[in-house]
Amino acid sequence: MNAQAVNFRLVYDGIGPIKWSGGTNDFGLQDKAGNLSTGLVIDKDQRAFTFSLQVKSDQFGAPVFSGPFCHGSPKDRFIYLSWRNAQGGFDQRLKLPLVGITWTDIQMALSHQAIIVGVLCDHHPKLTSTGENIGGTRSITWQTNRIENT
Repeated sequence: MNAQAVNFRLVYDGIGPIKWSGGTNDFGLQDKAGNLSTGLVIDKDQRAFTFSLQVKSDQFGAPVFSGPFCHGSPKDRFIYLSWRNAQGGFDQRLKLPLVGITWTDIQMALSHQAIIVGVLCDHHPKLTSTGENIGGTRSITWQTNRIENT
């Protein structure tokens, strides 16, 4: 099967890390080169990121995603939501797995003018005992939503 483009939307509903020295343009969806796509501000605590990923089957028929925003091994792909600090490093990165997205979801998105959407609620950030932001893997549910014509 040739790779096909699938559209995604990630909605971040949260307040960001407790410790962060960056600005508005220092938060976003991180690509492989470390660049950030800043998305669209919905309101004070929400930002939406729309992006496309390529998908094809692995040797067992499971979906494998690729593209500039995909990180990790083919079996365990994920995207990063990242906050860059004033020095150019990252104060926090959240790893959002793409597992659980099925061929049914993908086919629906491809054939019914739909988009695969994930919403991450993050209103209670925490620090480690040494005062660092707690990042890491966050659970997220992806679902297919029809695109409404407006």
